[in-house]
Amino acid sequence: MSATEATESTEYTGRCCHGVDQSRRVMIPSEWRPTEADVKFTLIPWPIGSEDRILVLPPARWKEMRSRLAAESMSDPEVAALETQIAANSAKVALDKVGRMCLPETLSKTVGLKKEVELVGRIDKFEIWNPAGYAKADVESREMAISAFKRLRL
Repeated sequence: MSATEATESTEYTGRCCHGVDQSRRVMIPSEWRPTEADVKFTLIPWPIGSEDRILVLPPARWKEMRSRLAAESMSDPEVAALETQIAANSAKVALDKVGRMCLPETLSKTVGLKKEVELVGRIDKFEIWNPAGYAKADVESREMAISAFKRLRL
């Protein structure tokens, strides 16, 4: 089984608060960890333009994002700008042997991560937040979630 296939079956649900050590390492919940070694996650400050969290994409979701970008016209200046922003500001990281992810310094500073982070599942990906930022965004996003729920007729 490939690393992409192994992480496709992982569901990132729930949320938890974890401390960040002096080396900017954060423990990832055991049920979120890939079973294969050396699986690389792509970290992107998100959303582009108003970065308040790190979006963590396992290989399958990263591959999907790359495919969608590749399907767009290379001469479209907006797509080119998006590709540049993603490529210039993202990072690839693997978990260490005990399940910690080292957060790159530039990304940590961009989204304001310090001593604690909130890990938030998003089904096939997850996010890393400053806990205070997440608490504020959670309240604001409930209305959008209600609207999406109605639109999707779930």
